[in-house]
Amino acid sequence: MTSDWEQQIKAQIRQRYAGLSGSAEDGATKAIEHGYPADLISEIPGDLIAGYSGCGYLFEDLDFKGNETVVDLGAGAGLDSYIAASQLTDGVVISVDMTIEILVNSRQSLINLFQKNEMGTGIVVKKVANSASISRQSLINLCADIEALPLKNACADLVMANASFNLTISKEKAFAEAYRILKPGGRLVARDLVKDGELPAEVLSDPLSYNTSLGGALAEDALITEISKAGFKDVTLSDHREFSYVQSVKIIATAS
Repeated sequence: MTSDWEQQIKAQIRQRYAGLSGSAEDGATKAIEHGYPADLISEIPGDLIAGYSGCGYLFEDLDFKGNETVVDLGAGAGLDSYIAASQLTDGVVISVDMTIEILVNSRQSLINLFQKNEMGTGIVVKKVANSASISRQSLINLCADIEALPLKNACADLVMANASFNLTISKEKAFAEAYRILKPGGRLVARDLVKDGELPAEVLSDPLSYNTSLGGALAEDALITEISKAGFKDVTLSDHREFSYVQSVKIIATAS
């Protein structure tokens, strides 16, 4: 059973992300600072970039066959889901987020894009491979808590997440769920935050630090332990980048 404290934290997280707003220019600047290629960002719909709240670029050296089922945990505005869907010819991306307002806004942005493309007046996306093949059927929004996913066992080829696991109350449950929905040999590819020692007092004393990502960051060894406990093998953390008081890292792991 979820405690009152857990419910309060999750409510604060939903409230914060439901109220996030920004310009496409600000989102693009932040995404590029976090490692997204500038030419890629310049070709993506502004509404998806405006709501960017990740901590890094996770698609470097990530190859797609084109027919995968991809689950994007804590998908937010849907930037990474859109990029992943653009790599698929006969697959699907399931964008999971527990904040319904974000999913509604994301879906409306995509519907607007689909309608423009269908009328032949939309943006021609050149740098995002196969973007013309993105359809209503290849991107599915799902409002759910990533600690309790309403998805079948072994349904996904790839699980992605970007600054999402640090926001979970139970890392154990979140990684266990990611493992459960992956097919044997499936991959977890994520960006998340790690801390090196104790966080500053001003962060620790801030009651809202959890919903700004910093409060939920683990030490690197602890993060690897949590991922491994779920059953993942070949866990690696790489591409360390400074991110406020912590570091952003790329996580790669394989389901046994």
